[in-house]
Amino acid sequence: MLTVRYRGGIVVEYGCDAVTLDPTGLTPHPAFISHAHADHSAAFKHPDIWKGSTEETRRLVEALGWGRGQNWRKIRAGSSLCVGEIEVRGHNAGHVLGSLLLEAITPEGTVLYTGDFNVGDSYTMEAAEPVECDILVVETTFASPLFSFPSRREVALDMVKWAVFDVIPRGRTPAFRTDPIGNAQEIISIFNRYTNLPVLTLGSVTRASDVYKAYGFKLEYIDARSDEGEELLEDGRCILIAPKGSKLSSERLEPALASGWAAIMRGRSSRPFPLSDHSDFKGVLRFIRGCRPKKVLTFHGTALSRGFPEYLRRKLGIEAYPLTARGEGVRLRPRSEERIKRCCEQILLEMRSGFIYRPSWLMRAMALRGYSRDETQEAIRRLVERGILREDEEGVKIAQ
Repeated sequence: MLTVRYRGGIVVEYGCDAVTLDPTGLTPHPAFISHAHADHSAAFKHPDIWKGSTEETRRLVEALGWGRGQNWRKIRAGSSLCVGEIEVRGHNAGHVLGSLLLEAITPEGTVLYTGDFNVGDSYTMEAAEPVECDILVVETTFASPLFSFPSRREVALDMVKWAVFDVIPRGRTPAFRTDPIGNAQEIISIFNRYTNLPVLTLGSVTRASDVYKAYGFKLEYIDARSDEGEELLEDGRCILIAPKGSKLSSERLEPALASGWAAIMRGRSSRPFPLSDHSDFKGVLRFIRGCRPKKVLTFHGTALSRGFPEYLRRKLGIEAYPLTARGEGVRLRPRSEERIKRCCEQILLEMRSGFIYRPSWLMRAMALRGYSRDETQEAIRRLVERGILREDEEGVKIAQ
């Protein structure tokens, strides 16, 4: 049976084979790393672990001094590596340079692990696309209705207006604190595109940006510790991008935070800008719908997203739970085309024009007639594809 569990990482098991996705420490299984952020790339600290990632991820980890690429194998979007009967395939995650969705394919079904992902285009990354799967392991960092991010362009222009028309005219220097990988390079791109201001980078932001440039990104920036950078800081007509945890000593610096968490921050000492390389609440829902999973397992959430699995069960009719150590699995049942056809007919007999039906209600109604959840989901999908039913966030209805 295909199973997924949390045991120092996301462990996918099939028969005698197993892989660990984004392990947090030592693991007895081959490891696959979704992207270079420190909370996902700890496997690079352990040279004895067999590990697979994109070349970009390895280069970023090494540039920031977070580990080395010993015992490493290359995987990229569209390619795969096999561990016994488990094939691990990469898909673009839209998060940061080199980030992947990791799909584990077995003879009994597929698991899609998102790592961190973004379903919207950014100033540096192309959006992630859904991948149909049986079990979806999805990060829920911002899976709460509290997180509804403005458009990328709106946030970018707010950042530029604040820097150019508010801070600099007061003789101060805008200083953006953010993640050194991802958001930092997007801020560089924004100010390169919309202004002529010199962009200064500090420490790990410079080193990560150098890797982006090595892969063809046209970013213009100057290291703040260089002679030129120090002169520009003294003049003040520039912006500074620094890692979130860095200490900024100059009293002339006006701090700002660029992060998805800024969407719920008000009245703090730093000016908040909700620039995020994660998907917001609606983006996560849209991605889940597109993946059409039989089961959803959530991870990387907070107290704000604790109710998300229940929301998925209630609103989308999808079996959903937090990922645990006990192991969740799925057994696939062969579908009969004749049964799917009859299920379509029964769904249409149950529905009335002008009413919206939740998928969970239709699944219960079809279960009384002997149809499985899987058969009902497939029947609804086909009816929507044929234009017989229309789908929105509330449910499905007969098309007019």
